[in-house]
Amino acid sequence: QQAAAGAEIRPMLSIKQVLALIPFSRATLYREMEAGRFPAAHEIAPRRIAWFKDEVAAWQLGTKRVA
Repeated sequence: QQAAAGAEIRPMLSIKQVLALIPFSRATLYREMEAGRFPAAHEIAPRRIAWFKDEVAAWQLGTKRVA
């Protein structure tokens, strides 16, 4: 597929990159994603998923909990 004219390419993050940014275990990441509390991953190839960097950043900016 080709990007629409004038569309920007959105950088994507691998699971390893997401886990380096977000202090979750792999299991917690999947649990939060399943519960709808973390952005859904996108299948980019068989057995390969990635997240849009801007969606992960928006999630991080939207977290307001204070420990």
